[in-house]
Amino acid sequence: MLDKSLLSYFPGSIYKVVTAAAALEEGLMLPQDTLNCPGYYEYGKQHRRFHCWKHSGHGAVTVTEAIASSCDVYFYKVGEKLGIDTLADYAGYFGFGSKTGIGINNESAGIVPTREWHNKRSKEGFQGGFTLSTSIGQGDTKVTPLQMAMAYAAIANGGTLYYPQIIDHIETADGTTIFNYPPRVRAILPFKPETLKVIK
Repeated sequence: MLDKSLLSYFPGSIYKVVTAAAALEEGLMLPQDTLNCPGYYEYGKQHRRFHCWKHSGHGAVTVTEAIASSCDVYFYKVGEKLGIDTLADYAGYFGFGSKTGIGINNESAGIVPTREWHNKRSKEGFQGGFTLSTSIGQGDTKVTPLQMAMAYAAIANGGTLYYPQIIDHIETADGTTIFNYPPRVRAILPFKPETLKVIK
């Protein structure tokens, strides 16, 4: 039987918190700033269309509205400006791209693509459109359900990324606790409190 919580998958829209955090922390967007979503984004000189899941568009949305409505166009636009390597840096802060440290069942580290990663592995090397796909959790990005759970827990608790634990304590047959396993901190998200508040 496979432990699917430790296998990596394409995350999709739940990954957008990475792009949101990067946009806010890098000063690219303020919480009250809006971007317009007409239902698609035309990228590059060839005007390739990257569609939003809502083909009629979301109109003008702030970052919190973009997260709530899962507006692809908002994240395409900020992702392009941030660049794939900056997105990778912020993914790393959340623990993506490395094992959580649970230490069982052949855990996957997932994939956080960078420009260098694509130059080594993609047939034609890095292409700008890869950044747009990455910004909404698609393309070559892969995370495990456990990584995602730990990242969202860090957002919810105010910025502390913990190691996952299976055992809380050990007790004797009569219920006496003989050993406790206290929570272990893996990292503190290096974000402003306002960033976490806006995303939460």
